[in-house]
Amino acid sequence: MPKNRATLRLLLSVLLLSNVVLLTLLVRADTSSGGEVPIGKATPRDASVNLPALEGGAILPADEWPDACAFVDEAEIKAILPGAEDIEQESRPVNVLSIKEFAADSSWKRSVRSESGQCLYSMRLPGETYSATQFWFRIEAVADPGLIARYADRAAPGSNTNQGAQGADHCVITGNHEGDWSCRKGPVLFTVGGQSTVTFQGAPAPAPFVWRDEVLPEFVRTVAAKIE
Repeated sequence: MPKNRATLRLLLSVLLLSNVVLLTLLVRADTSSGGEVPIGKATPRDASVNLPALEGGAILPADEWPDACAFVDEAEIKAILPGAEDIEQESRPVNVLSIKEFAADSSWKRSVRSESGQCLYSMRLPGETYSATQFWFRIEAVADPGLIARYADRAAPGSNTNQGAQGADHCVITGNHEGDWSCRKGPVLFTVGGQSTVTFQGAPAPAPFVWRDEVLPEFVRTVAAKIE
């Protein structure tokens, strides 16, 4: 009987050790997969989004804004995130009525709402089991470029970027730690943002700073290239 107990203990020990080794290998494999996600370079298509000439302080009503999803397509996303799969996009409305304007006149106006002023893209990167990575682009205002420049200084405060404007006229990063990019180019004031759960190449862990400082600038370049 003692011999049988010793054998049983040995078998249980071997089984436990095997499970520990297997779990370690799985964790390492998952970490390696997440850590190998590359960041590409923006490759904007040679096309501009149709915008009217706006001068003398003119403002384009929100219901006449272009479709936000027209600024970035699937091929352009894969140029920046080569491993992206299951890419989907969704148009979302944007309301531009301020509380002061609402207090003065609360009646419904078509001109203060864009049905497709924001585009949300969801995708799955290597190491993710579902589409946990998201990028979004939102139009904030469309107007005479001079007015946009003055308005952005007041309405879009933030920190200047070390990366520069990336093809836009000017960009700031909103937020103290993570943050989105708020930029203006010609007649358009826009914001880009997003998130991911993966670890990118050269980064020790999933970091919002990598997304902010390495990924979002490429999306700014893609969007800015469409605005003349």
